[in-house]
Amino acid sequence: MATVEAHQPRSAATVEQLLGRTVRYQKHKPGRHLSVERLPKESFQIETIHRFGSRVVLNDGLIVMEDAPTVMERRGRIGLLLTTGEELYFTVE
Repeated sequence: MATVEAHQPRSAATVEQLLGRTVRYQKHKPGRHLSVERLPKESFQIETIHRFGSRVVLNDGLIVMEDAPTVMERRGRIGLLLTTGEELYFTVE
């Protein structure tokens, strides 16, 4: 993950800055703390973001992350980089 951050000009954001964005699932690097089973195949809008302790919940449970991710956006692609090493990527619609 360090090489991804080192070789890309970055515009880091917080997960709250994704509110209202319309995205489409692109790919992920799985692990035990991230599940993409409920993600729709079509585009969807990020409508809600809630924090419960260290847990971050998007769209009322559509995406649940154990910790707040680092959010990177570059060339119409959004990457959520979790502290567990897992990654989730969207394309901006």
